[in-house]
Amino acid sequence: MTNILLSLLMGAILGFAAHRAGLCTVKAAAEVLTSGRGHFLWSFIKSAGWVMALTAVVGAFGHATQFSHWPLTLLSVLGGVLFGVGAALNGGCTLSTLTRAVDGNLGLWLTVAAWPVGMWAAASLALARPTAATFQQPDYPLAVLVILGAALLWESSLIVRRFWRKQSLRKVLGASVYTLSAGAALVGISNAVIIEATGPWSFSSTILCGITASSSTSCAQPTLAWGLLGAAILGMAFSSLQRGSFVLRLPRGLMALRHVAGGLLMGAGTVLIPGGNDGLILFAIPSLSPHAIPAYASIFVGVLGTLSLMRAFGGRIPTVQCSGDICRTRQQAR
Repeated sequence: MTNILLSLLMGAILGFAAHRAGLCTVKAAAEVLTSGRGHFLWSFIKSAGWVMALTAVVGAFGHATQFSHWPLTLLSVLGGVLFGVGAALNGGCTLSTLTRAVDGNLGLWLTVAAWPVGMWAAASLALARPTAATFQQPDYPLAVLVILGAALLWESSLIVRRFWRKQSLRKVLGASVYTLSAGAALVGISNAVIIEATGPWSFSSTILCGITASSSTSCAQPTLAWGLLGAAILGMAFSSLQRGSFVLRLPRGLMALRHVAGGLLMGAGTVLIPGGNDGLILFAIPSLSPHAIPAYASIFVGVLGTLSLMRAFGGRIPTVQCSGDICRTRQQAR
């Protein structure tokens, strides 16, 4: 019971941190297109790095973590591209869809509703899926553990120094926008605790288990999985209300169709990968699953290509501006 309560608490912290930092793969691709930089992309690498380093250090003390590893296939790459196209049409991937939905963007709830429909449609095609292998995290050499530990300490010192300038813990925790480094660290740390306490989890894997499709996590505890999803959404909602960003927004006709289409494609892509971009970052990449990095790269290519086409035809894509490890976006026609 203690492990379950700890995981639920970490789920709420993960949701809160994701909301405050505004982490988003679509924003990462838009930043590359509009500024030629990769602050958002680097933050996702940091999140995966935190998970990998912490689980490796814990494993060195005798608590090896069990993961599911999927082989790299053409379907997983195709699924990544489909997911990326859908995310670009929708204007956000898994985490950012949920964080903006709890801010009152009703159109994004259409995306959430379309996810399981797209998953069910792809799963019902009965495409051949390879079998996942249970993988126990290896014992890393001492030199690797030292390097990972040093990287954690260095990154932690940078975050603390940035926060220290705010002078009070209340100002730090109540900041309306968290730095990308702090957001990545909180997401990575809270997720690593969830993995060690109750096993790998993600938003997309919870829905996959709900439609009895192949998931990159165990579906043996569905109640816990849905509880973690609820805790994460509550964390996002608390962040939204605490900083006063909740405003009801009705979707316009064309944008509503884009949300639905995007949700359907993201759901289908999640089945083929398997797992959405959240699961790839939270545990598949940190565990070095063979399909993870190519699948995430294909998601990024799908987003980047779709945004490029939208801009070529006079569409509006978010312009990303970063300063002091904080990134903000604004819509601008290109």
